[in-house]
Parts: sequence; structure tokens; C-alpha cells
Amino acid sequence: MAEGGAVAGGAARRTVLLAVAGALPLLAAAPAAAAPVQPPGQDEVDAARAAAAGTAQRVAALQAELTRQQADLDAAHVRLSVAAEDFAQARELLQQRAAEASLAAGAAGTARAELDGARLALGRLASRSYRAAGGDLGPLASVLGAGSAQDLLDRSATLGRLTEHRDEAVERADRAQRTAEAARAEAETAAAAQQRATDAAAAARTAAEAAAAAADAAVTATRTRTEELIAELARLQRTTVELERERQAGLAAEEQGRREAAARQAAEAAAGSSTGAPPVPVAAGPTPGADTAVAWALDQLGKPYRWGGEGPDAFDCSGLTLCAWEAAGVRLPHSSRLQRSSGAPVPLADLAAGDLVFYATDTSDPATVHHVGVVVSPGRMVEAPHTGAVVRTASIYRSGLLPHGTRPR
Repeated sequence: MAEGGAVAGGAARRTVLLAVAGALPLLAAAPAAAAPVQPPGQDEVDAARAAAAGTAQRVAALQAELTRQQADLDAAHVRLSVAAEDFAQARELLQQRAAEASLAAGAAGTARAELDGARLALGRLASRSYRAAGGDLGPLASVLGAGSAQDLLDRSATLGRLTEHRDEAVERADRAQRTAEAARAEAETAAAAQQRATDAAAAARTAAEAAAAAADAAVTATRTRTEELIAELARLQRTTVELERERQAGLAAEEQGRREAAARQAAEAAAGSSTGAPPVPVAAGPTPGADTAVAWALDQLGKPYRWGGEGPDAFDCSGLTLCAWEAAGVRLPHSSRLQRSSGAPVPLADLAAGDLVFYATDTSDPATVHHVGVVVSPGRMVEAPHTGAVVRTASIYRSGLLPHGTRPR
């Protein structure tokens, strides 16, 4: 029994030893414990911080460039708007001066015809007087040629009547002469005014064409550069171009909201500051046909802007409002400055659909008006905004909004 236990105990020890021996290769193959991670040195920390700061600065610089180029593009649009309005006003003035010159020339022609008629009548009277006097001997010939005392009396009476008629004819001819001279002078003045208006319109057209070319170039350059900036921003911020475009659109919307709020406050402040001035009468109800004008304007959404455009395929700002109200039977001049005075003034708080709102580089000077839109709902308008854009709806609140609109009549 003891021997059997000894044998069993030996077997157990051998099993343990074999297990330990079999594990030895595995223990030998196991990796050594990992060495403790060394913290980055100060140089590495400084370099990482500098890289992060450099990236942030570059991102900020790119964002500032995006903002700056948009401001430059907006300025180019305003310059085109002003130049286009200068041309539109010059063109309207030229049409007015041409009509005045035509009327003056007609009046001068009529006066000349009257003068010619007066002179002809005077010549006929002179001829009759000559014959009645018996030639060129004057009163003596009348006496000598009279056959009797009655003949002398009759001839003297005829001469008296002819003399009266002659005096009237001379006076008429004098009046006709003065009228003709005044009409000729007026026609010359009108023709000179027409020529000056022609020259001014030509110069304004040249300036508008140059501004349009500059704005078109700015639009193209801005679009190209914007894509480059967005791609670089996406790379630096480790995102996608699509996401960066969305972010830029969101930033633009936020900025637009701030501008609209500032414009609204400015307009309200301007309205409040005019309380000491004579009140602007509130126009009577909307002009008949306002709904027609609004519906027509909305039908043009999506059509391109083109300075000088008066439809049907493209419009500038005053060309759009002109055509909208023409559809309602009201003719407006093709000029935002002149449209401003083509109806009753309306405070912004009382605007109704169909009313016109105006924008100027100096809201205290109506002569700087350069843009117009037609109100379609409270705080909203349809406009042909600028080159590179299309007819659209937009908030009326933006920089340069005048504190009063116009209700066409």
C-alpha cells in the first residue's frame, strides 16, 4: 500500500514537471514588458503649438479674404448700378430734350411762315398803294391826276384806307418778325440742349459699359477665387469641399441677417428723425392694378439681370418695375431716380404690394438713388439686383434703403 502511494506520488510530480517544462518555451517567447512612453519634449510641444497656430491664422486669413472679396464684389455691383442709373437718367433726359427741340423747331417753322405771310401781305398793300397813287409821285400825282373834285376825294379816301391797312400790316409784320426771331432763338437753344443731352447720354453709356465689363470680370474672378479658398479651407480644417461650401453659405446667411437687422434699424431711425419735418402724407389706397403689377413681376423670377434691359428676356432694376407697372396700365420712366417722383410718397411702415422702394449711396440725397424694387409682401420685394444675378425676391432691408417709398399713379 505504501509502495502504491509512492508510485502515485511520483507520477503526479512527473506530470507537474512535464507541464512546467512544456511552458518554458512559451515563457521564453513572450515579449518583454513595454518600456514606459516618454513625454514629448518642449521643442515638440512648441512645434505642434506653432503648427496649430499657423493653421488657425491661415484659416482666419482665408476667411477674411472671402469676406473682403465679397465686399469688393458688392462695391462693383453698386458702381454698375450707379453708372447704369446715370445712363438711364441721361437717356430719359435726352428723350425729353429731343421732344422739346422738335416742338421748338415746329414753333419756329410756324412763326417763319407767319412772318412770310405778313411780309407778302405788306408787299401787296404797298403795290396797291402805288397804283392808287398813280405811280411813284406820291400825293402830288393824285391831285394832278384827278379828273374832278369828286375823283380827288374818292382817291384820297382810298389812299387813307390803304394807309390804315398798311399800318396794320406793318405792325403785324413787326410782331411776326419778333415772334419768328424769338422762336428761332428758342429752337437754337433747344437744339443745343439736345446736343448736350446727346453727348451726356453717350458718355453715360460708355461709363455704364465699362462698369458692366468690370462687374462681369469681378463676378468671374470672385467665383474662381472663392472655389480656391473653399478648397484650401477644407484641406486645412480636414473636412470636405461640400461641407465647407455649406459652412460658407451659413456664414453668409448670418451676415445677411445682421445686415438686414441693421438696415431695418437705420430705416426706423431715419423715419423717427424726420418727425420734426413736415409729415409725409400717407398715399391713398394702393393704385388700381397693383395686384397686376405684382403678379407680372413675380412671373419674371429667374430671368437674368442686364443693365438697360427692359424685357422680355432680361431686365435692369428700373426696367423691371417699369414693365411691371406698364402691365397695369401705368407708364413709368426707365430710371429709378425719376420713378421715385412718379407717384405719392409712402412711409416704409405703410408700404403695400405694388409700391416701389429705393436705395441710394447717400440716403439724405435723392440724387444718389441707384436701385429700385417692387414690394410684393410685407418686408419683401421683387428686384433685378445686379450683373451675374437673376430676378429674385429679397428683403427690402439693406444698406441704402430710403425711408420712404413711392406709390405709382
